[in-house]
Amino acid sequence: MKPSIVCTLVAVVFLFVGLAPRASASCNNPNSVLHATYGWEGHALGAAGTTNAPKVGDFAPYVQVGQITFDGNGNFSGSHDTNEGAGVLPHADLGTYSVNSDCTTGTISFTTGIGFNMSIVITSGGQEIKYVGANTGAINSGTMRLMAASCSASILSGNSYGYSTDGFVAAGNGNGPHVGGFVAFAHAGQISFGTDGSISGVDNASLGGVLMPSQPIAGTYTVNSDCTGTTTMTIAGADSSWHFVILQDAGQIIFVATPIGYVWAGALTKE
Repeated sequence: MKPSIVCTLVAVVFLFVGLAPRASASCNNPNSVLHATYGWEGHALGAAGTTNAPKVGDFAPYVQVGQITFDGNGNFSGSHDTNEGAGVLPHADLGTYSVNSDCTTGTISFTTGIGFNMSIVITSGGQEIKYVGANTGAINSGTMRLMAASCSASILSGNSYGYSTDGFVAAGNGNGPHVGGFVAFAHAGQISFGTDGSISGVDNASLGGVLMPSQPIAGTYTVNSDCTGTTTMTIAGADSSWHFVILQDAGQIIFVATPIGYVWAGALTKE
């Protein structure tokens, strides 16, 4: 056998020997994989029970947006807002988490509130966490993404974002198409954050199947040092204000609508 062929075979053997440990990677301290602050957005349907709130069939829809900080040792703290159509309800969060030895799956358990539990998958090297709710009587899923470390108003100043989202608005006494007690809608558009704290943009909507193109967005915004913030704004003259969370490098913003009657959350992506 020629020396060059022998060298090639030896190199290939060492290559595969070197790859073997990676195929069965494990963590000495799995919980240390999560040691950062994430913004999270969830969409859910909860068993409606006997509530008089608007429903979708036998379920009441709700959305959640917030932030969660993992300490690397199995504990977390944070806060989030929930909107079931009756306005934003704030929550302070505490709990525990456990990452499995595969370094990518695990669980999160809230010790506050209703005791919400999640089954999670860690993706993109810890940049994102996908979750599904693990509580009987609710259908809940969403995504957590790394947040910006610290913020001021300038982090959004001059930025423009595109979005495509959907949600529900309480139907009231309207005669249009309904999904239970709601009218379904979808939005897509562009929004700009001015250097003077103003907001402008254009929204295109489908409300119950009725197209509403080129609707103006106008208002103001504030940013907090923890990278949360608020907008006070209108779309086509109607209150469409948000609570929002700024994600890493301000590349994305996640939001939840605050007006009563809306069940709406989504993400903006920087242009």
